[in-house]
Amino acid sequence: MKKWTILSLVFAGSMLSVSAQQLPLYSQYFFTPQITNPAQAGAKGFGELATMHRQQWMGMEGAPETSMLAYNSALNKEKIGYGIYAFNDVTDIVRRSGIYGSYSYTVSLAEKTSLRFGAAVGYLNNTIDMASIRVKNADDPFLFPANNDGTLDLNIGIHLQADKFGLGFSAPQLLAPAITYSTNYTGPIAYHLIRHYSAQAQYDVTIQKDKMTLSPLVVVRAAGLAVPVQIDAGAMFNMREFGFIGATYRSNYAVSVQAGVHLTPLLTVGYAQDFSTNTYSTSLGMTNEFMLAYRLGNNKAAERMEAELKRLKDQQKKQLDQQESFINEKFEEFKEEVNAAQKQELERQKQILMAETAKATQAAAEQAKKAQAAADKAGRNASLSGANQDGNSVVSSGSVLEGYNTENLATNVAPGSPGFYITTGVFSTQENAEKLQKTLGKKGLDSKLFQDKGNRMFYVYVLKFKTYEEADKAKSTKLNGRFDGKLWVKVVE
Repeated sequence: MKKWTILSLVFAGSMLSVSAQQLPLYSQYFFTPQITNPAQAGAKGFGELATMHRQQWMGMEGAPETSMLAYNSALNKEKIGYGIYAFNDVTDIVRRSGIYGSYSYTVSLAEKTSLRFGAAVGYLNNTIDMASIRVKNADDPFLFPANNDGTLDLNIGIHLQADKFGLGFSAPQLLAPAITYSTNYTGPIAYHLIRHYSAQAQYDVTIQKDKMTLSPLVVVRAAGLAVPVQIDAGAMFNMREFGFIGATYRSNYAVSVQAGVHLTPLLTVGYAQDFSTNTYSTSLGMTNEFMLAYRLGNNKAAERMEAELKRLKDQQKKQLDQQESFINEKFEEFKEEVNAAQKQELERQKQILMAETAKATQAAAEQAKKAQAAADKAGRNASLSGANQDGNSVVSSGSVLEGYNTENLATNVAPGSPGFYITTGVFSTQENAEKLQKTLGKKGLDSKLFQDKGNRMFYVYVLKFKTYEEADKAKSTKLNGRFDGKLWVKVVE
């Protein structure tokens, strides 16, 4: 193959990069501005690691494919920024790879206005895969050199931030060196890097106290007189707690749509797809780009506090949910008892009213009641002297609690000891429990109370049994038909 035929192949491969102005082309550069403008290194105030992989015109042989890895952070209260950026870009037989270290310094101009200066120094390597070229003349001397060479490179940038408005300018490949592959011919065969220029403007519109941000942006790229100026215009809508969505129009090239999810406050995944708008759009395949970004730390006090507050809110919400579930369970457990206690209180008030109304008639029958009371007492004492079949004494038939062993009576039971209690009321205060005791006493029914150490409630009881069956029988028979109020079985282990 003649020299000019090979050179035309090299030129064709490199023109694919020239159309993208020799620099790797990304659609989600909104999240990694430091790779094109070193003045943006550390601008976010926290350490961040990001990686992207881009497959352009999928399905076409030799189509561009780019991978990158970038890290940047800040020091000295965000005055100093630093970072590292590496990429690998393959287009057909041409492979470009590079690694850059960046540094930025911030000068404060006003309370919310600052000017950042930055520079990135790196090594750029170009390789032509000659083994992939099929030629007629396999002895062409141009095929034998390594065709792999590199050079040092320098990028510079400046960025002005005035509150929510940002304006930046950068010059990648500032030195515009040449990478020489061969000197076997009259003149050297070289790949010439072109100095690039890029300007970007962005304004952040905050919504709901910075929970959401809408960021319109414009990017203008140029690379000498031989390459047309390329303009990007679009917007990014970022929801801090959920994710982001954006769209960009790139002149004479494509429309790009981006979307992503913030899996955690520190981890973000993103995806972009380009839809070609040029003459050959129907022949070009899809262009996909994937991104993964992870925050390694945060130097800004406000953002640190925000992240900590969010963590505390999440923890508090979890605790509140657990407390609400516990309260609901306890409420269901005591709802019936509380309702019954309220009914008991109403009944007590009714009894007091009836007692006050009967006072007028009690005076006339006082002597008769005293005589009757004496007779009833004598009958009860006689009954208490008897015994049941198992040797335990039994309450007399004149008592409200007739038919029960004296050992089951409230007066003979240690309050709160293990067993199955027949309770007539449950209260949150001891005063209300004692009032119920007085009402029961007026009916001739002895009772006692104890406090459950677990729920802090006060229980008024009249009987206690050793087994649940005995207690349930007493409850279901309403104390053998002698009690018309509500009864419960309280278990104390």
